[in-house]
Amino acid sequence: MKVVLFTKFNEAWNTRELGEYLTSVGYDGIDLPVRYGYHFNPDNVRETLPQAVRVWSEMGLTCELISTETNLIDPANRDSLAIYEAAAEAGVPLVKIGFFRHSPGEDYWEKVSAAREALEGFARLSERTGVKTVYQTHSGTCLGSNCAGIMHLLRGLDPKWVGAHVDGGHIAINGEDIEMGLAMCRDYLTVIGAKDARHVPDRRPNRPAPYGPAFVFLGHGAAHWRRLLKIAKTWGFDGPITVHTEYTEDQDVLFTVGGKDLSEGAGSRREVGAVEDLRFLRREWERA
Repeated sequence: MKVVLFTKFNEAWNTRELGEYLTSVGYDGIDLPVRYGYHFNPDNVRETLPQAVRVWSEMGLTCELISTETNLIDPANRDSLAIYEAAAEAGVPLVKIGFFRHSPGEDYWEKVSAAREALEGFARLSERTGVKTVYQTHSGTCLGSNCAGIMHLLRGLDPKWVGAHVDGGHIAINGEDIEMGLAMCRDYLTVIGAKDARHVPDRRPNRPAPYGPAFVFLGHGAAHWRRLLKIAKTWGFDGPITVHTEYTEDQDVLFTVGGKDLSEGAGSRREVGAVEDLRFLRREWERA
């Protein structure tokens, strides 16, 4: 079991700065965003990634996963080709693509059909490059918002080339028994996303309901982390567990996951959470 950090909030850091920070905290490696506006982006990834992986390897770190732009869902897109080919050259085994989304009034099954067609294209790209595609469970309007939903997309595809990135926090928000959910996607389980979440009062004037989601430190929310880790360990799971540190300074305030609170307080909270979440995972994995 490798614990890696999703370095979304370190977009300006160069290769060595990232490596030095991760080794000082105790992570095994990196879940690397390759996105526009970041040090590593689709325009330079072919040059920067292989060099960076060599530096990180010398520091005892691995780059387990690339996370693309959240709207990258076309396997023929030039950015997709650049990222997969760079990952193949650098020896990065996994690429997490973007999200297929559902809008009000759309036919759900037509959207699923279109998404599966795209995923078949990603599977072919994966087979050609040797880099596996993963798709994340994500609450909200994303297709595959829990394990049941993700299997609408993945079932029947070759699990050698397409896998599930199961996120405990998003499943806690969307509601699904973790044992049943994992059983659905057992053959596809490739990455575990380390988030936790709970519902808190929503005092916004346009609130859709009296309570809304807040993303918190691991073990402080509604995600069944002990059960999830015990199941994964029993199955011999050896894929990466990726910590996202998506929380704000005050954990009793609503937070739009995926957003970027760059305030000083939020940054301090993430620094604490990166350490605490890692400790939680190490401890609970040993207990499992």
